[in-house]
Amino acid sequence: MNMKHALPLFGIIGLLIAANTGCKKDGETPASIDLGYAYFPTDTGRWVEYTVDSVWRNDLTAQHDSLHYPLRERITNAFTDPEGRPAQQLIRYRQDTASGEWLPKDVWWQVRTSTNAERAEENERRVKLIFPARTGADWNTNATNTGAPYELTYEAIDVPWSVNGMSFDSTLLVKTTYFNNAIITNTYFERYAKHIGLVYREVDSTNTQFSGVRGTWYKQVVTGYGPQ
Repeated sequence: MNMKHALPLFGIIGLLIAANTGCKKDGETPASIDLGYAYFPTDTGRWVEYTVDSVWRNDLTAQHDSLHYPLRERITNAFTDPEGRPAQQLIRYRQDTASGEWLPKDVWWQVRTSTNAERAEENERRVKLIFPARTGADWNTNATNTGAPYELTYEAIDVPWSVNGMSFDSTLLVKTTYFNNAIITNTYFERYAKHIGLVYREVDSTNTQFSGVRGTWYKQVVTGYGPQ
């Protein structure tokens, strides 16, 4: 072969190989994009148990109290909500300290759509998560009720986290964007683990505008979950 003509031929072959390598093969499935749906499970029978600490205080009326109790949340059955969307009933149980029996406390419900996750808490629908879950994305949790706008954002996505001897490979952290001042404090944290759901919640709302402190503090931390 004449090397004068062979060199361009080798170059053409190399370009063809490179082009073929960069193309998707016939029948090859594109890599799926994780939108974050696994952070908000919807399968019936799933449950999560927590310890709850709640404190409220009103210095103006000299009233204050606190509670500490075990809590279980369980998805009990699926149904169709008034808007025609697949939904799930969520029963919350409080454990009796004397008998150890789980007694029904609240009946909530939830919906996960392609764009968000909602929960009806005490009959008030709230947007808990939005999809795709991306750091910095924000939304109004009260967009589905008549409450004042309360903006949330993703602080972290797909990060490991441990508590109470349990380790979770992937969690996301939701927080409020509210700017606290010397008078009013609003703290809101919710952490969700993949395939489990809510594993941590902390809400603090206090006001010191008038002599003394008025407000509530609530903390909910996972202690177990299933089915595993």
